[in-house]
Amino acid sequence: MVWHIFKKDWKLLWGFAIAVASLHWISALITFKLGLFGEDPMLEMLSRSAPYLAFFGSMFLIAAIVHLEAIPGARQDWLTRPIPRGTLLLEKLLFVVVMVEGPIFAANLAQGLANGFSWRSSLLSAGSYILFLFFLIILPIFSFASVTRNMTEAFILGCGCTFIIGAFLTLSGYLNASAHWTLISVTHSGIGWIGEIFRFALVAVAAGVILAAQYFRRKTAWARFFLVVFGSLLLISTFLPWRPVFALEERLSPNPRAGVNTELTFDQLQPRFTSPSGLPASSENGQRRDDNAEVFLPLRVAGVRNDAILLVDRVEVHLLGQDGGVLYHGVGERFEVAREGPKPLEAPVYQRIAIPVSLYNRAKDQAMQLRVDYSLTLFGLGRSYAISALDGDERMPGWGWCKTKMNEAGTAVELRCMEPGKGPICETSFLENAPSGAHNPPRPFCESEYRPFGDRPLPDNFARFGLNLPFRDPSGLAKFPVDGPQLPQSRVVIRMYEPEDHFTRSLVIPQVKLKDWEAQ
Repeated sequence: MVWHIFKKDWKLLWGFAIAVASLHWISALITFKLGLFGEDPMLEMLSRSAPYLAFFGSMFLIAAIVHLEAIPGARQDWLTRPIPRGTLLLEKLLFVVVMVEGPIFAANLAQGLANGFSWRSSLLSAGSYILFLFFLIILPIFSFASVTRNMTEAFILGCGCTFIIGAFLTLSGYLNASAHWTLISVTHSGIGWIGEIFRFALVAVAAGVILAAQYFRRKTAWARFFLVVFGSLLLISTFLPWRPVFALEERLSPNPRAGVNTELTFDQLQPRFTSPSGLPASSENGQRRDDNAEVFLPLRVAGVRNDAILLVDRVEVHLLGQDGGVLYHGVGERFEVAREGPKPLEAPVYQRIAIPVSLYNRAKDQAMQLRVDYSLTLFGLGRSYAISALDGDERMPGWGWCKTKMNEAGTAVELRCMEPGKGPICETSFLENAPSGAHNPPRPFCESEYRPFGDRPLPDNFARFGLNLPFRDPSGLAKFPVDGPQLPQSRVVIRMYEPEDHFTRSLVIPQVKLKDWEAQ
């Protein structure tokens, strides 16, 4: 029975299915032709629009598949036939997976193989991608379409849901800003994947409840009620609290207790932070940025070994009055501390805290207690690679396929890379003259991103990343140990760091005056 319904749906929708599949293949071809450096402006423009067209086409195709045997109402001809409801539901899901996800899987697999990646990595990347899309797009759209009769009804209901989502996001953004960015903490953070897994589980439960109510009971009113309830829960899940979620991330640390000796203390012997402009913070542009006063607390960071990087994932600040009441609760600026090489330079570390001007003016002369709660991740050196500074072309396990070339201005070496999946999250790179061993200052780049899977719905499941390594200052003010004439004998050294330990620390300053630590 499933095969008979499948053939019937194919006869009715083969043109639509082929058109959507073609859009996905065209999008993959455009991305492939762009290469690593993406210098064709026309292809660059198309690469930004083609994936959206392909995924919008997939969403409409899912709805069209469901609407061939619409569930709401009592005038559909399939109700008079001896078709088991479970068989119909199974066929619809099978058709969606084959005709919607099948071309996406094939296009991603072909793109991985065409770019020279192995069958294993290409298959794993394409497989994880369609699994991600199944929970992100397939199940939600399938369930949504099942509670509507046709495209018109689905479009009207979709517009209503879009308005509600937009209003919720606007309101939640306003509330989050009013609470100094403390309400929405997990979403779009390094541990956001845990909230995402929670939402995927919620989507699976919602789909099971809604589809069971529709296909087995034909209770459209109840199904729409469940749609609203679960949709509300999905929106509310953006307010997941930081501490319990980060505690779960701590338990997943690859090397627990690697950061046990790491400490952050207030170093009041350091000089006050000097503004890069040379002007007092209150004088820059005639006003403080975003109506905030900026306080810079000097820190001493101890216990970070050589060839390790300490990354601050989140900074929560509590400013307490003399009576112990909380005067301010907000977030501070994140930073990283890199210990690169056998004799690393230890640059001064300052914790930037932006405090509303109105509060600062009232409290700047008072001695108050300040508590700063840190969520931290320690990265350790995993692998090290090298690639020629000019016209390099290397494939590095765990890092991906990389190329180098000189930029058009003749001031920097461009490094561009591609890796199936989520890609690396922490590295330092520098230019090194191989014969002499001289090298330019390293360029660290670390992200607070710990998800075990890729989460990019568009355009595909390939991480594309890179950076520019300067070797010449056009103004002539800066001199580099490795400059232009040395590039033919030079290489780009890539040092790849992996997260080892997630942990927390608290810094308590019993007595502090804010005005003492405003930038000079």
